Amino acid sequence: MTTFDASLLSPPSPREDVYPYRRVWRTTAYETGVLIAGALAVNLAGSLLDIHLDARQRPLVTALLALMPLALWLLFSYRGERRARRPREGLLPSIVVSILAANAATAPFVDEVIAPETWLSAASGLVRILGYTLTVGLAFEFSKYLILRVMAWPKRFERRIDAVAYSLAVSLAFATVLNLRFALLEGGGQPGAAALRIVSTVLVQQAAGLVVAYRLMVLKFGTPRLFSLAISLLAGSFLIGFHTAFRAGLTVGSFGVGATGNTPLLGFGFSVAFGVAVFALFAFLIATADARDVRPSAPGRR
Repeated sequence: MTTFDASLLSPPSPREDVYPYRRVWRTTAYETGVLIAGALAVNLAGSLLDIHLDARQRPLVTALLALMPLALWLLFSYRGERRARRPREGLLPSIVVSILAANAATAPFVDEVIAPETWLSAASGLVRILGYTLTVGLAFEFSKYLILRVMAWPKRFERRIDAVAYSLAVSLAFATVLNLRFALLEGGGQPGAAALRIVSTVLVQQAAGLVVAYRLMVLKFGTPRLFSLAISLLAGSFLIGFHTAFRAGLTVGSFGVGATGNTPLLGFGFSVAFGVAVFALFAFLIATADARDVRPSAPGRR
C-alpha cells in the first residue's frame, strides 16, 4: 500500500540556525539585563520596605548578592555552552583560576600594598583618574592578561568572538572576588546600595577586560603592531580609573572633596551607560572585522 507524503507538495524549509556555537553577545545581554533589573528591584524594595540590616546580617546578604552574577553566568552562558554543538572548552577552569589569582594576589596587593583609598580619596578628579588607572586598573588588567594568555590564548581563540567569551568569564571572576571582599572584609552594605555597587563592579570589570581581549584577538587574527599590547593594557586600566573616580563623584553628588550628598542611583546609571557603551563598541568592531573576512570578492569589477 502506497502512502502519501504531504511534504512533497512544498520544498523543505531551510534550517533556521546552523551556528554551532553559543551566541556570546546574546547570553551576555540576558545576564546584564537581569542583573540591572535585579539591582533596581532590590534597591526599590529596600526603599519601600525600609529595610535596615544590622552589622551581622549585612555581610551575609551582601555575599549572596555578590554571587548572583556568577550564578547568572552559569545559567545563561555556561549552560548555553553545554548545549551548543561546539562548546568552548576551558571556560569554567578559567573562572576558577581567576578567582584564586584575584583573591590570593591581585586584590590583596591592591588593598594592602597600594592602598589607593588612603591617598587618593582626597585628591582632585584628574589625579584620582590617573591614580586609579596606574594602580588599581593596571594591576587588574595585567592579571587578566596573564590568565588569558595562560588559559586561552592562542589555542582557544578559534574565532574573534572567542576572545569576548573568555574575557567576560575571567573579568566576572575578578568582579566576584571584589564583591565578596566588599561583603566579608568590609562588612557589606544595606541591600539596595550593595546591589547597585555589585552590578557596577561587574560591568566595569567586564568592559575593561574587553580592551585587552580585543588586542589578543588582533594578535591572533590580525597584524601585531609595536607597543599595541602595552597601549591596550593602559587603555583598559584607564577605563577602570575613569569609572572609579567618576562614579564616586556622581554617587556622593559632586566631584568636590567636601561633598556630602549621596546619590547611588546616579552613579549606577553612569555604570550601566558606561558598560553598555563599551559592549556595543566592541560588538561593532568584531562584527565589522568578521564581515570583512566573509565579504565576497568582485572579479571583473573595474
